[in-house]
Amino acid sequence: MEQLEYIIEDSTIAEVLGVQNFSNEESAVLELIKNAYDAQSLDVIVVISKTRIIIEDHGIGMDRQKILKAWMHVGKSDKEYIVGEGETARVLAGSKGVGRFAIARLGAKASVFTKMKGQEAVLWKTDWNTNTLETYVEEKEKGTKIVIEHLRDNWTESRVRNLREFLSRTYNDDKMKIQVEYKDERKEVTKYFGKIQLGVNCVSIIRLRYLADSLKLICDIESDEFKENVQELCPEINLKVQKIEINIAEELENMKKVLSEEATDEEWRELLVSVGDFSAELYFSLKNPSAFDAEKFCYKHRILDERYAPGVVLYRNAFSITSYEGKKDWLEFGKRSRLSPAAATHPTGAWRVRENQMSGKVIIDKKENDGLCDIINRQGLMENDIYKLFIAIIIAGINCFERYRQSIIRCIAKSNESNRERDPKVIDRVIRNPEKLTELSSEETKLFLHELEQMKKENKESKKQIDETERRYKYDIRLLNMLATSGLKATSIAHEMRNDRNSIDENVEYIIKALKRYEIWDVVNDEENRKYMHRDVPALLQKNRRVNRKIITFMDVMLSESEREQFLPENIDVYDLLWNIKSVWENDYSWINIQLYIEGGLEYRSAKDIFRVIFDNLILNSIQQNDAENILEIHIHAEKKEKGIYMMYSDKGKGLPAKYKFDPLRILEVHETSRKKGHGIGMWIVNNTIANTGGEIQKIEGLNGFKMEFIIGEKI
Repeated sequence: MEQLEYIIEDSTIAEVLGVQNFSNEESAVLELIKNAYDAQSLDVIVVISKTRIIIEDHGIGMDRQKILKAWMHVGKSDKEYIVGEGETARVLAGSKGVGRFAIARLGAKASVFTKMKGQEAVLWKTDWNTNTLETYVEEKEKGTKIVIEHLRDNWTESRVRNLREFLSRTYNDDKMKIQVEYKDERKEVTKYFGKIQLGVNCVSIIRLRYLADSLKLICDIESDEFKENVQELCPEINLKVQKIEINIAEELENMKKVLSEEATDEEWRELLVSVGDFSAELYFSLKNPSAFDAEKFCYKHRILDERYAPGVVLYRNAFSITSYEGKKDWLEFGKRSRLSPAAATHPTGAWRVRENQMSGKVIIDKKENDGLCDIINRQGLMENDIYKLFIAIIIAGINCFERYRQSIIRCIAKSNESNRERDPKVIDRVIRNPEKLTELSSEETKLFLHELEQMKKENKESKKQIDETERRYKYDIRLLNMLATSGLKATSIAHEMRNDRNSIDENVEYIIKALKRYEIWDVVNDEENRKYMHRDVPALLQKNRRVNRKIITFMDVMLSESEREQFLPENIDVYDLLWNIKSVWENDYSWINIQLYIEGGLEYRSAKDIFRVIFDNLILNSIQQNDAENILEIHIHAEKKEKGIYMMYSDKGKGLPAKYKFDPLRILEVHETSRKKGHGIGMWIVNNTIANTGGEIQKIEGLNGFKMEFIIGEKI
């Protein structure tokens, strides 16, 4: 048998792996700089002119054998993990043996002058059709110089400037100095993310460390966003630092059901461990907040002198991974904010950082994070399960920051609202009684003019915020429209079925009577014939009767709850209404027991739908969380307060999942769920409904069963 060797022309390889493989000229230059880095050079100089590019280093160089056995062969890289000692020690950047084809992306002709210490200097030349190898005399001890000619791109001053900026973002090490020269001007490339200064580059730093063996994510937040007086408004929140530790196995429990539903707990742990340790440092800042907002929210730094441009860079050791150099929104900040567009002040919505508000770096290791694999063209990563978990872990850390910042903003917004309600305004007095204008003292006149100026600012700002407000509530409206539509469909079906309710309820009796008339009933009722479930006609008919009655009950509830009267304000007997809700649920779910603790004769002016929406969702949530239980006890307590009605809802179930242990209020965020097929909207609806009444959720506990305390306000 003849063994065949396939030969591919160098020009074809150069076209495929060089010209077509590298998406732009900057990435091709970077690939050759990586080669210099891997050669343990302490410096590399890139000299660019109209006719040629020269890349020169003082690394270990190559000899004739290395050229023949490694340089000239695809995938024959002899690169390991770490090389060198002391100042030259580094994790190697390359591994695929395609570096030389980056030359083909830059030019159609090249010469490589290279020398190893103690060896003859070697010159390799190519036009990608023919290759030559010869020796030459070289004075320097070691190193490599690549001369590229017949350039494929027109290198202008602007293009060179873009290259410097690109290298600044993509190189994140101090072991090798990079210099770029153009028109006799040589400039050193500095790391884009240098020494970070709060109030200069950003207002908050989010440091993440994932410890794979312990499945822990450590989130350290350092912030200088707000003025000192804000601390008085948020006494329980540290405005400067926050440290949060997350159990990732618990946090990403839902992902287990999506990625590896059949996996055991041990297999799931192994998958999370295989992600490997990594770290991140992210920098948050608002883009050009208005003077009005700066004053309103007590921002300490409105304008940052050296604000980092948005974009998160993913570094594998010293170099970024192509297409993750900060231009691509690979963490999908934009998508997350569109799915949850609520402003930080929103009383119920979950605020998400915007794409233009976050910059920073994520650092992985070639060996530690070997599950994060390059795709074939090296322009990105394979989006496998490891990659999906890697992204989810980072987002878990970002969620911590989002909740932390939103809690502060909500405190400020609440204080602003209280101040507006509390502070008497001169302008209000004048509006009520215009002749008082001439009677104002000089101090009142100054205050009046100040209030007018503030009104102008607020009016101007409000015009800007109209679009933002509309956009913010679009999602809420869409979600509620969807739910309303589902309800209307169900109501329509219930109306249609109502005409058949008598036959639905009576059909079983008619069937039994017919079987008796035809003298079949005694046969089907015989003990022998009822031995097997699928042949037990009387039992099947009885089961059918129970189901039919549930359908009828459902129809009645749907139709009664959709009546217009449910949405009109009236004086409600709270006990009667909750007793009705209790009866419906206990009738449908025999294993739940709802206890009411309500003052006698407690009346409250509201609409019935508010109570139904709140308690139907709370009870449903308890049922879904405890569906494996044989019995579930639920307690509902209610009493009148000065401005509203205080309520406490609790169950004696298993409580909230562990990931909510330190932050149970998270369950109020839209799409927050611990169930595989859960939508995460039930508790969001509860929160939204309560907030719309002017009330608030005061406390949630989930360690020993579930408990929620809240006030239903007086707004209808």
